[in-house]
Amino acid sequence: RRKKYDIMKGRLERAGGKQMDHLNKSVLKPVGMGFQNFVRRVAGKLTAVERKYQAKQKETQPSSYTHDELEKMVTEANGLVDEEEYDKAEKKYIEVISYDPKFVPAYEYLGRLYLRRKDYDLARETFSFLAKLSPKDASVIASLGETEEALGNFETAFEHYKKASSLSPKNPKYLDFFIESAIETGNKYEANLALDRLRAVNPDNQKIDDFEEQIQNIGQ
Repeated sequence: RRKKYDIMKGRLERAGGKQMDHLNKSVLKPVGMGFQNFVRRVAGKLTAVERKYQAKQKETQPSSYTHDELEKMVTEANGLVDEEEYDKAEKKYIEVISYDPKFVPAYEYLGRLYLRRKDYDLARETFSFLAKLSPKDASVIASLGETEEALGNFETAFEHYKKASSLSPKNPKYLDFFIESAIETGNKYEANLALDRLRAVNPDNQKIDDFEEQIQNIGQ
């Protein structure tokens, strides 16, 4: 009974209802059939109140946000991710997308969230859609590679990493991914080519020696 009371109280307070005194008198005291009848009567009222509340929320919310406001919402969602409030962050990202279906950062961070939660199918769906919006975004393509790799689809991941490194040829991060993927799939030729590119753009990369050894061991 106390739990039902708390639920009703929260809904009424959130909706700005003024029935709390009546609720205090009517919910905590009745027992048996009297309480059950009260719950049945109140259920319909609560539903109506909830609908009015939702309608009021829609009226008070802006129909659109500026780009800066959407960026702020994404930043807030990122903070929730850092606090491991994943469900709240997900809702915030989706809220941004609902206002601007082409707001790329929200999709990308949402996909990263799914990767972090190991919801790989959702991550793939998110990044695949985003790749249609931004087909030349190396970060998105690399994220698709990470997703496929996590799913055990190493050949597909290799193709994504290769494309990402082609779109951003001087980015050592994507070259790292590409080399590791080439080694994983046993593609010695591509691994050596990518390693040469890595030496050129980032000669102090501490992974170079390790990559050389791994490439030499391919096929042995």
